[in-house]
Amino acid sequence: MSNKSKVAVIGAGFMGSMHASIFAGDPRAELVAVVDSDFARATALAAQLGGGVKAYASHQELLAAEELDLVSICTPDHLHLQPALDIAAKGVNLFIEKPIASTIEDGQKIVDACKAANVKLAVGYLLRFDPRYYKARELITNGQIGIPIHIYARRNSARTEGPKRYAGTLPLALHVTVHDVDMILWMLEGQTPVSVYAQQTDILLGSIGTQDTIAGIVRFSGGTLVTFESAWSLPAGARHMIDARLEMIGTEGSFEVQCGDSGLYFADNQASREIDTQHWPTIGGQVGGDLRAQLSSVLAWLDGAPCQVASGEEAIRSLELTRALVRSAETGEVVRL
Repeated sequence: MSNKSKVAVIGAGFMGSMHASIFAGDPRAELVAVVDSDFARATALAAQLGGGVKAYASHQELLAAEELDLVSICTPDHLHLQPALDIAAKGVNLFIEKPIASTIEDGQKIVDACKAANVKLAVGYLLRFDPRYYKARELITNGQIGIPIHIYARRNSARTEGPKRYAGTLPLALHVTVHDVDMILWMLEGQTPVSVYAQQTDILLGSIGTQDTIAGIVRFSGGTLVTFESAWSLPAGARHMIDARLEMIGTEGSFEVQCGDSGLYFADNQASREIDTQHWPTIGGQVGGDLRAQLSSVLAWLDGAPCQVASGEEAIRSLELTRALVRSAETGEVVRL
């Protein structure tokens, strides 16, 4: 077994704190530091994790002070570029939460910088580590579906989830739809999107700078049609945290992936809600689920195992198609790719 990978996490918010917790608890990793422009938040997270984890207010301070093997970037998407370029230039491997960046130009700069520096780059598309989606893809790759005819991908959540954290920073599609876009491109390997038509509404959430819903139809080069539906306008009392599903019809078979129900539903005299059992449940004080599986695979990759995470090039393709959906929804025009 090789030495532990020295890891730092940039961003001490919702995702970053979970990344830091997972790395701190993995015997293959040594969590060296957490970074946040809100230094008090970084300091609080470092103290909570213990074990000599340091706190820094900027990635520049981090890179000046520490020798690292991997940095995980969990900042808002439009703040990925400069840290990524500086980290790659130092010869340090990168994990970036999806999407790779908020613009295709920024994403391409990150991919190019990692290639030039010969460092590894992985992008966090969590659904690849959800066993339900992974096994569905297997049905395609082993021929049980035949030629895909039509796919329907839905991802709807409550207004108290995404908008509360991200409103006004990026379009709904770049936060939500991009998950399904990556999954469809992964499942339809060998096909490319050729035309996109989408519509969106901002009846409820327009006042806070985001969209209620986006719906789009994409035709692929092999003839497959894909319908995307994403919303984060479900009422606060909605039973499902994330009402997600994916259905595929092919020439030889069909499948349904149903993710609406976590399997654990709790109610008291004040409220009712699902409890996450899939993506990042805390078990025995440690973050588990798909997120842990994903970050575990990144550490294994650093140690020589085959890559299971989305590559920078795949992340660019997901961003291009998601941006085309946004462009069509904003203009009302069909976008040709």
